Amino acid sequence: MAEDTPLFAQYKNIKAQHPNEVLFFRLGDFYEMFGDDAVEVSRLLNLTLTHRGQDPMCGVPYHAAKIYIARLLRLGKKIAVAEQIGEIAKHGGLTERKVVEIITPGTAVEAEYLDGGANNYLASFVIKGNSCAYAFIDVTTGEFKATSFSLSLIAENLPKELGRVNPKELILPVSLRENSFVQECLVHCDGLSVSYYPDWDFDIKLGFKHLTEQFKTKNLASFSLDENSPEVSPAGFLLDYILKTTNTHSPHVKSIKVYHDSDFVIMDDSSRRNLEITENLQDRSRQFTLLECLDSTCTSMGSRMLRNWLMFPLCVKERIESRLDSVSKFVDDRSLFYKVRTALDGILDIERLASRIAMDRAHAKDLVTLASSLSLWKKASLVLNNGDFKSDEIDSIVNMISSAILDDPSTSLTEGGIIKSGWSKELDKWRDIHENFSKVLDEYTEEEKERTGIQNLRIKKSGNMGYFIEVTKGKLDKVPPHFIIRRSLVNAERYTTEKLQALEQDLNDSSSKILELERDLFLEIRNSLKAYVPLLQDISVQVAYTDVTSTFADVAIRQNWVRPVLSESGIFVVKDARHPVVEKHIESGEFIPNDLSLLNEDEKFFALITGPNMAGKSTYLRQNALIALLSQTGSFVPASFAEIGIIDRIFCRVGASDNLARGESTFLVEMTETARILRNATERSLVIMDEVGRGTSTEDGLSIARAVSEYIMTRIKCKTLFATHYHELTRLSSPCMKKLCMAVEEKSGSVVFLRKVIPGAAKNSFGLHVARLAGLPEPVINRAKEFLEVLQKEKAVSENGGEYVSFEDDELELSASTQNAVQGAAVNDGAPTEASFNDGAGTSLNESAAFTSESAVLGAAPSGNLSASTQKGFTAPSLFSDEELILDEILSCDVNTMTPIDALKTILRWKQTLQG
Repeated sequence: MAEDTPLFAQYKNIKAQHPNEVLFFRLGDFYEMFGDDAVEVSRLLNLTLTHRGQDPMCGVPYHAAKIYIARLLRLGKKIAVAEQIGEIAKHGGLTERKVVEIITPGTAVEAEYLDGGANNYLASFVIKGNSCAYAFIDVTTGEFKATSFSLSLIAENLPKELGRVNPKELILPVSLRENSFVQECLVHCDGLSVSYYPDWDFDIKLGFKHLTEQFKTKNLASFSLDENSPEVSPAGFLLDYILKTTNTHSPHVKSIKVYHDSDFVIMDDSSRRNLEITENLQDRSRQFTLLECLDSTCTSMGSRMLRNWLMFPLCVKERIESRLDSVSKFVDDRSLFYKVRTALDGILDIERLASRIAMDRAHAKDLVTLASSLSLWKKASLVLNNGDFKSDEIDSIVNMISSAILDDPSTSLTEGGIIKSGWSKELDKWRDIHENFSKVLDEYTEEEKERTGIQNLRIKKSGNMGYFIEVTKGKLDKVPPHFIIRRSLVNAERYTTEKLQALEQDLNDSSSKILELERDLFLEIRNSLKAYVPLLQDISVQVAYTDVTSTFADVAIRQNWVRPVLSESGIFVVKDARHPVVEKHIESGEFIPNDLSLLNEDEKFFALITGPNMAGKSTYLRQNALIALLSQTGSFVPASFAEIGIIDRIFCRVGASDNLARGESTFLVEMTETARILRNATERSLVIMDEVGRGTSTEDGLSIARAVSEYIMTRIKCKTLFATHYHELTRLSSPCMKKLCMAVEEKSGSVVFLRKVIPGAAKNSFGLHVARLAGLPEPVINRAKEFLEVLQKEKAVSENGGEYVSFEDDELELSASTQNAVQGAAVNDGAPTEASFNDGAGTSLNESAAFTSESAVLGAAPSGNLSASTQKGFTAPSLFSDEELILDEILSCDVNTMTPIDALKTILRWKQTLQG
């Protein structure tokens, strides 16, 4: 700082202790930030940046600070709040200040900082030897879980676990800062606040100590842990971190649950994202997701539990059936359904209220909210005929709060307005003095009149003297000895008495006494409620469970979903199945339902699906995966009938994007996901795969697609939906394969996609029709048709035992109409047209080659899709200059799929062309 005044010295001293946090430094009615903090916060929050001397400075009003803190937390920042403590210094003195709270994205507990429908997880991850351990906690609810896995599985399991719970803050040992697997995983975690702490903080013995002290046990056997369990290290550190950060114990965290992959349906991170369960692929919001489709929950607790169920689908049939029974009860009894939903609608967040009580963070309005929510839950429990809802305990809580706390109390402990009259005799006495002091004076006046016989005696008040008794000169002979003279006037004398002085002192003390008593009484009530925290946590689980199962019933009733029949066999049979999200967002009755039968009478488990783009293959694949997920979540499913065998894993490879930051092309990402499926799928898994091999040359892609499908059929033998544009795969024959295709109707040269899945194989990819729908110029479409006819003729000759007919032998020439149309096209039209081809991906081999040849006509580099004879025999007319062709090729080439060698060869070819 430019000036080292006492105030700035104080600021610098506090900031030095909190270098990683944004310091909110209290100055009067504002929180001020200085230096780098001010520059960063002004940029993030769009605040005005000022200067004090040479030092940047910005501030926010004290009363609105929570709004700004919430925004910083969402951006992953940590905040240290330095308050003025003790008396405010006067005459230029320095007021004492200290940090009273550190707020981080994972430890925030105030409602203003939280999303009621999502958990606020703080997580930690460590590597110990050959084991990895991951733990996460929501301090606002008390949920605490941990898991571990082999170091060899880190590349798959760490992204999966982070994606499951989506923590707001992740704490890592410093040693993992250079770990490539961990850092690559964190690249995809947008908005995650990551901090590093010394490795010794993660000592397993220290973690064991923290855990046993928290749970008040000698060991951790009851939690399936021992002193050497890898989960102990990150779990114990989290408890220590919360204590040091919030300066508050977390007595509501009473256990930790250790889970394993076998407990739930496993979905890797890419499968979860591809299925768009909680966030979509476009903007990562919840719009157009399965969660949005399902979430008509009435409470925040229910919304959080619903999200949790979707992230952790069950594998145990009995537990799933129990959930389905609860859903069925509401579906079958609509009167019960409506009564319970009405009661649930007014229940607020009991779970987080309980945690705030345990952590001494609840204010008076929280308690009023708790009482009303418990009353509504009691009403719902009576309707449900739930005999285990602890009616007496609920009544005790409600009666205490309703008797003690005002209906609309203050949230501040320093303003009063909290405790009802009648709760405390002492408080009532002080309130009576404060509010009815004139009555008290009137009573005392009458008392003195009767005692002294002075009927014109008056009690008055002046600014200098306070309260006094005034006696006129004519009555001075009746003044008693206990009157104490204060002042003599011309016509009267002014007196006081010990009792009047005491009454005046009581009046002066009443305001502070009332505030003190109300604060103490409130704290006493809140402390007494701590004994009920375990009960409140149990009630919150019951409320959430009822909310989610009745929500499933709500969706089932409105969308006409059915209860799935669960089986221990591998069967997967659905009739009139629909995609839940797509159906929700289109007009009622427009969605075309489809069937699927795997491992039924024919024992076929591999479905090869062909058909054009835009015909509905991807929707069909995803809807069946989502139906499997829904059934094991405990929900009804969008179908007229469903019998589903318990699935252990769901894999969804339905498209890939590149990752240039990690040097991974689209095809590499595709192959990585495919490899993960082939290495981890089991016979009980469900696999959906779309367009395997499309990211490379057609020969390589077809070979890979065939090898992958054969491997699944002969080795893994799991339920598989395999969609492809490689029609050559339909020649495969296997007793475990069924062939399905998307029905298409051709009318007068155009096609209608019927969105219906039928037995058989598609005869055409209709790529030219899709290209026309996409808006490709008509000359390109017409020229592609000419090439397609030649390629189809080549294929027919080959299949009849002859030789391929090359373009050279066919002597194919550009038609006059095509030449004129192409010559009249602007150069700029070429780039988007060629980009639309995408090297033929997503069309049949012949259509792909036809489009690729047309690209050569417009000046693009010859594609790997063209045969050698095609490249040699076909000579396009020179429509553009070499410079124009190369420029156009630069604009249209796909750098994401180009290898370094290809790039060098291409540059060399450009150089040779320009040099003649």
